[in-house]
Amino acid sequence: MRLRKALFCLLILLSLPLQAVVVEDLHRALVPVDDHSQRELSRATRAGLAQVFVKMSGSPQVLENPLLQTSLDSASSYMQRYRYLRPDADSLQLQVHFDPELVNTLLLEARAPLWTANRPPLLVWLVVDDGSERRFATAESDPAVFEQLALELERRGVPAVYPLYDLQDTLALDVHRLWRMDELAIFGASERYGVANVLAGRLTVLPGERWMGDWTYLSSQDSATGSFYGEAAPVFTARAVDFVADRMAERYAVAAGASTGQEVLVRVDAVADFGQYQAVLRLFEEIELIDDAWPAYLEGESVVFRLSAQAEPEQLDRIVSLNRRLERLESATPLRRGPINLDLVYRWNP
Repeated sequence: MRLRKALFCLLILLSLPLQAVVVEDLHRALVPVDDHSQRELSRATRAGLAQVFVKMSGSPQVLENPLLQTSLDSASSYMQRYRYLRPDADSLQLQVHFDPELVNTLLLEARAPLWTANRPPLLVWLVVDDGSERRFATAESDPAVFEQLALELERRGVPAVYPLYDLQDTLALDVHRLWRMDELAIFGASERYGVANVLAGRLTVLPGERWMGDWTYLSSQDSATGSFYGEAAPVFTARAVDFVADRMAERYAVAAGASTGQEVLVRVDAVADFGQYQAVLRLFEEIELIDDAWPAYLEGESVVFRLSAQAEPEQLDRIVSLNRRLERLESATPLRRGPINLDLVYRWNP
């Protein structure tokens, strides 16, 4: 077992390039409501802001922060707009958008963790046994499960991709091996998607409308498992997503505000023209933990940027390195006249 896990982690580290996508609507929340009353609006706005705090920080424990607890009492002051949605005749929801600048500032002041919008995607494999057959679950075969899964992933701000389940997938990982949660087979089938975070789940439909499920989370760091037994598949999806989101945030979230105004010198090589320079600068400016970025030195195709950041260099690197266009260089030829004591060095891959 130790050899197997070691081989698994080694294969991931050698084969899976990290990538990130920019998650939209991190400051948006969706909360069920009973009616259109002012009382329900106030309650749902408070619950929505709490949901955004968890989504932005990556951890439910952020709600124990005294400053954030106090801010929940005035949640409406952070709200930009809201509207009511009726997914069906029996349900009503409040969709509420909060001011990104105000929320980010509040998290920084509270020195809460911050999981930036640049997040690695999660590849989701799912198999279902309904008593008559055991099958790969897709949005077409199990729409209710996938609809709930999408809601839970949005609630935690986790971007997801799904297998194609084409011939290449099924040859690498058939239904039975997925059902057995064969980690090496799951890894082998996942490699083509170029992700570093994988969730594999299995659901069993039991008599009496009850469900039983297990999941395995595989990452470049380790693997972890969880299980569920209950009355509804939505509970399974919620618990599985929480399980994964908590562990992803442990790696990628940064303790915001711990180094306010920290100056970080970052060199980027292979910046061939002004358009590429603008692209690098825009990438830095879009990272929430970077307050400002400006060029400090130019030599050939190398640009040294001076960043004013809310995090230490090694913390920033965990976020910046999620972008495939910036390749971290552990060693690089020194510049002839530029700064010597650089914090981070990257190569731009257009």
